[in-house]
Amino acid sequence: MRVMLRCRGFFWKQLSVVVALFLAAAPPAGARERIAPPEPSRNAWVSDASVQQMARALETYRALAQRPQPAELPNKTTLRFGDSGQPVADLRARLVLTGDLRPGGDAFAFDADVEAAVKRYQLRNGVEPTGIVFGITQRLLNVPLDVRVRQLELNLQRMRELLPKLGTQPRYILMNAASFELQGIEGGTVAVTSRTIAGKRATPTPVVSAQVQALNTLPYWHVPGTIAKAALIPMIRKDPGYLYKEKIRVFSSFGGEEVDPGSVNWWGPEAERYVFRQDPGEHNALGVLRFDMPNKHIVYMHDTPMKNLFSYFERAVSAGCVRLQNFWGVADWILAGQDGLSAAALQGRVASGQQSTVRLKQPVPVHFIYLTAWVDNGAVQFRNDLYNRDASAFVSGEDVSARPMGVSVAP
Repeated sequence: MRVMLRCRGFFWKQLSVVVALFLAAAPPAGARERIAPPEPSRNAWVSDASVQQMARALETYRALAQRPQPAELPNKTTLRFGDSGQPVADLRARLVLTGDLRPGGDAFAFDADVEAAVKRYQLRNGVEPTGIVFGITQRLLNVPLDVRVRQLELNLQRMRELLPKLGTQPRYILMNAASFELQGIEGGTVAVTSRTIAGKRATPTPVVSAQVQALNTLPYWHVPGTIAKAALIPMIRKDPGYLYKEKIRVFSSFGGEEVDPGSVNWWGPEAERYVFRQDPGEHNALGVLRFDMPNKHIVYMHDTPMKNLFSYFERAVSAGCVRLQNFWGVADWILAGQDGLSAAALQGRVASGQQSTVRLKQPVPVHFIYLTAWVDNGAVQFRNDLYNRDASAFVSGEDVSARPMGVSVAP
């Protein structure tokens, strides 16, 4: 079965011409060790309870937005433990207003309480909790509360529109592209979670509902023609052994005969007519497992050999498909009740080099969603509007607060 072409981002990462993209996000030599992202929440993003909590958070933020607002933190501000002065006083005022810091203490001192409050604020905003205010943390702190009100209104609307659909599904998957996380829901309870990697800004993961219909062990990866032309063929010209090292085969056409790479004139125009397929295995762009979920956007979920990327807080590096860290755990949950199969059985197939397609008798609904705000254990969570979908709704002038409730919320 030919792999869908949308999911091609890993190949760009393999090519040396774009390795710098990932190195730029990594800390320099000698820098402090990165803090690992927290595990995905065990509280369902979309439920009657979460809608109720969001409605309460919205009312709270509407009230906060009516209060006098602290001064903005100047651009290029850097504040850390031990600092003092008026910028620290402004920081403390903001953290008190958002509920991350208790009132009291030395109003001008960046003490241990302020450091802990900054870390709480960073975690609530999906930022690495360094306890230091600079860069993105400084910019987030300056977001006006009336903008946060609109963000909460918009995401509450999204929840209310999705909730009726979920209410008819006993088991389903939610993947939030804005938070890079997945939840498997069963009977209203989060049964399995995973960190994810989603699409880059230029190739966003779409909002889509589909069904996981099959699992594929040791899938092939067919190189899209656009990538072959723009990146693979130039790489072959530089390094004739590249195809061998990456275990990529050359074919005359889809379904055609295999071609000896040494017989091809890679400098001629005919090079672009060949088809390229990467052998299955741990090195493969799709890893060792693919989750088939037919949809008009041609996106799906899969394993990845680039497991180090899950250690970053922002994980927008794919071409639109979704890579799973806990792919075996998700597969095991999906397979529950499917003729006695389990992830362990599929792992055995992988270990023995067996390619297979397991079709589900009971497909599992999956929803790729985009929530940039929700409430988790009483803490309001905000995430970066990675794909500018919130901004587009705001610019359109849509009055999301005027929408009817649509869903009755249990007391």
